[in-house]
Amino acid sequence: MRLSFRLLLSSLGFCAGLAPLAAFADPAPVIAVNREIGLSMTGTFRNSVSGGNSRLMENSGSGFITQSTSSSRYRTIGWTPGFQADASVMFNAFGIENLYGALHFSLEDGQRNYKSHYRSYSSNSAPYGFSAGGNDSSNGTDNRGEIGKGFLLLSDSLLLTPFIQGGYVTSGSDGDFGYGSGNYFAGAGLKADYALTSRLVLRGRFGWAEVLNSGISYNNQPRPLWEGGLGMDYRLTQRLHLTAGGDYSYISYGHDQEGNYSQHRGRNTSVIVSYLPGTYSYSGDSSALSNGLKLHAGLAWQF
Repeated sequence: MRLSFRLLLSSLGFCAGLAPLAAFADPAPVIAVNREIGLSMTGTFRNSVSGGNSRLMENSGSGFITQSTSSSRYRTIGWTPGFQADASVMFNAFGIENLYGALHFSLEDGQRNYKSHYRSYSSNSAPYGFSAGGNDSSNGTDNRGEIGKGFLLLSDSLLLTPFIQGGYVTSGSDGDFGYGSGNYFAGAGLKADYALTSRLVLRGRFGWAEVLNSGISYNNQPRPLWEGGLGMDYRLTQRLHLTAGGDYSYISYGHDQEGNYSQHRGRNTSVIVSYLPGTYSYSGDSSALSNGLKLHAGLAWQF
């Protein structure tokens, strides 16, 4: 947690240091909304689901064959409160107009509902299963940076800004981004700002990133993260702005198929181990996904 707050302070200091590079005299509304430091309250809805199936067949060699299967499913769903801090700057430098840089930090901390189901069936024993549920602690942080360049269109009422992004996310026990771990990500995206009036700017964002060493699958392959958001920025005074919006994210950790506890993505495997006097065959598969919606509202100071 201390590291997260240090990142927040560093982010604010970074954008404050870039402020003198920009010309701040009466910028276009779509430029002004990219020269802000803001703080917002958030509520984040998260739905994380994972599960797996396994199949086992054992031949004792004396004609007695045992077959068994099992299935498991885990789900965490619900809302958690939090806050986010944003700092962005747009400036001209080196003969290039509307260079863009931004830093973002968000924290969520609360409880979500946890449910688990397990079932096992065997040819030589009675079926077995259990279910569990209740509230479980859930927390996470999102630390990211963006750099890009804005392009003014439609008589300076529309600003399109392609950007590249990178960062680090952490999570608690609800299965988001790797079950209580931290992961780096990198990608790109596009922002759009449209001035509906001189005071009101509508904002949109679409992003893609690869989550490195995703953690949910045994082979730890990178997985794609998709993001989209809509928001608004309303100028209350010359410097004070009201901000609000919603951001959606989705990540699928893929579908893994395994044989004899070794994962092989993208093809069926079934490992048969021979030993005297019988044989043993095992195969299985697992999958997981997480999606979330974050609503936020707060105030920003235009510099």
